[in-house]
Amino acid sequence: MSITVKNTTPDTPMVTLFGELRDGRFVAKVMREDAVPYGHRWENEIDQAMVYIVPNEEQLARILAALQERRLEFSDLQNYGSSAGGTSELPV
Repeated sequence: MSITVKNTTPDTPMVTLFGELRDGRFVAKVMREDAVPYGHRWENEIDQAMVYIVPNEEQLARILAALQERRLEFSDLQNYGSSAGGTSELPV
């Protein structure tokens, strides 16, 4: 099953920042591109990925569930999204 998520647009560059935490959880926050920190966003973070998608709350919950259940690989997140608009299909 997949979901269609909006990509960001050049006029309002928003991204979703995903984090993988040491306790095995995944977290995410939709934010302006220029608000993404250069360092870690979350305490106990192992890795983070900035993805040019703008999911709604339900879509974001489904993406996080797929990451948690290992149906979506964290390392695959950056295969999705675009800063030129349009949509992305995520296999969640």
